[in-house]
Amino acid sequence: MKCIRLLATVCLTWLYSQAAAAVCVQDDTNQTVCAQQAQRVLVLAPHLTEIVDFVGGMSKVIAVDGSSNFPESVNTLPKLGNPWMLSAESILARKPDLVLVWQSGISMQVVAQLRKAGVPVFVSEPKKIEQVATTMRRVSKLLGTEQGSASRIDDWLHQFEALRAEYRGRTQVPVFYQVWGQPLMTLGGQHAVSEVIGLCGGRNVFGDLPNLAAQVSVEGVLKRKPEVLLASGSGRDHQGFVVQWSAWPQMPAVKRNQVYTLPNDILVRNGPRLIQAAKLVCAHIEQARR
Repeated sequence: MKCIRLLATVCLTWLYSQAAAAVCVQDDTNQTVCAQQAQRVLVLAPHLTEIVDFVGGMSKVIAVDGSSNFPESVNTLPKLGNPWMLSAESILARKPDLVLVWQSGISMQVVAQLRKAGVPVFVSEPKKIEQVATTMRRVSKLLGTEQGSASRIDDWLHQFEALRAEYRGRTQVPVFYQVWGQPLMTLGGQHAVSEVIGLCGGRNVFGDLPNLAAQVSVEGVLKRKPEVLLASGSGRDHQGFVVQWSAWPQMPAVKRNQVYTLPNDILVRNGPRLIQAAKLVCAHIEQARR
């Protein structure tokens, strides 16, 4: 009888310890996501891949989406292509115990199917700097790296606050950020890029647009008289960007040669390299201000 009781006690203790090991967070769709010592993680968005690396969880990643290219080590992992083209079955075949996805980059029907199959899915859609930091904290909790990455995330946020303090009160500079040339696309006030421009003492000339991204006209850009033109791309892309806008020498940014291209991905991916992008944006805006 004593043996049975002892065995029951051991079993209950084991069950309680397993339950305690499970961690739960809310994702950006307000769904509760619980993971228990996740060791087979699929990451299906480039900004999430960079976040997982930043919080020290890459050793648990078994595959990523086709666009994830940073850090360099990610190129040794299997790449699953465009998440929009993935079926729930193809994801389940990898036997993941946690899947990280971008809400705008995957079918929510697939997400629902994965959850129905019992797979925890964390859906991410950060639009502001603070939300990127919150995503980092929640992902680190799911991966079990929370304690080791907390101070790093705090320092990341403090760097933004330092930039905000440095440029507070300076003359405001109107800025146009170009996502794409044909058709001409920009980002609205809800995107983190707009916030970055603002903390540098700039003003997104299309910050009044309610959508994250929108198509605009050349006439619309000229009317708002930007003093800085920004885009992301390579050195070759920069030359094309300069040539594209040289046809309108009356624009203040073109007249004053304030046309800049940032390295690919660091500004438009809402991940840890956003701080590197912010420092460059601030430097370019300050140059125009002077």
